[in-house]
Amino acid sequence: MASVQCSIGDSISTLHPDIIQTQILTRLDGLALASTASTSSYLQTLCNQQKLWREISTTTWPSADDSRVVQAISSFPSGYRSFFADSYPFTEYTCQSEKHDPPTTGLISAVDLYYRGELIYSKVREMENGKAGWFLSAPFRVDMLEEKESVQTRILYPGGDYEAWVRNMEESMELNWIVIDPIKKRAANISSRKAVSARRNWLTGDLEIRFSTIVAEAAGKKKAAEVAVVVSCGAAETWKEVDEEVGGEVHVRDVRLQVEDIEGKCLKGKDSLVILQGMLKGKRCCKDGGGEERRRVKERYEEYTEMKTYLREKKERREKAQDTICMIFGFSLFVLLWSFILLR
Repeated sequence: MASVQCSIGDSISTLHPDIIQTQILTRLDGLALASTASTSSYLQTLCNQQKLWREISTTTWPSADDSRVVQAISSFPSGYRSFFADSYPFTEYTCQSEKHDPPTTGLISAVDLYYRGELIYSKVREMENGKAGWFLSAPFRVDMLEEKESVQTRILYPGGDYEAWVRNMEESMELNWIVIDPIKKRAANISSRKAVSARRNWLTGDLEIRFSTIVAEAAGKKKAAEVAVVVSCGAAETWKEVDEEVGGEVHVRDVRLQVEDIEGKCLKGKDSLVILQGMLKGKRCCKDGGGEERRRVKERYEEYTEMKTYLREKKERREKAQDTICMIFGFSLFVLLWSFILLR
């Protein structure tokens, strides 16, 4: 067996480095390239070329070719290799202690939206300055599209079975939202990659597709929160009941990031930045980025929504019981008052 390994190693080393880099390594994806680098010191040197990792990163996430992202990645310990290692696996939230670091400022969002594997939207945006008092105290929200801006796509709503089309959209859409910290030289893909839900907004008529990552302290049992990316899709004109039979071209109207607590309230900028900072620091899992971890993400979301529904119903029952008690008390007081007046 040793002689076979030696023979393979000798045969690789006899090839010219340019042939290996241009004809072999360029055909590998990120995981295969990282595995190849671990086989020998010779291949490790060839696999660590920044050109290879930049090509893989920009192919996987076209937004990584933006000048602001390129500048941020240039300061990472191993450049694009560090960026890929941070962004490709799923991230897990790291609990913050009471004396956590100040909220990270100057974060960059790099977003790529796909429909059936075809890129339909890509954009980079720098977040607001986290040092601003209004930003830290206001509800946290990052909008990738300007007000009244929409993106034309090749997606068509054929009309007819609206629910079937909604299911198809949920299965066909994929989104990567990478948060980059140029100061601490870290990155994290905070999106669930695949949609976890799709439902119609009955006020606007748009279809809202949700990509969600659930974060929580103490293994998900305290202070759960949802890092949610919402993509709103609609027709050139807002859909109405009659339009469901007509169909038409679908536009992307909104792509936004928000952080919500388990009651559905948007967290303020300070608390949201702490959560994002925890995701940037968090450990990476399921390096194959495959279906197993995506199933886990969907299961976490479903458990979270069930808990959310349970807590809401519990709150409603408590409020209803309080209202009933108040009514009984008020009625009793009313009867007592009239009894006192009539019996005088």
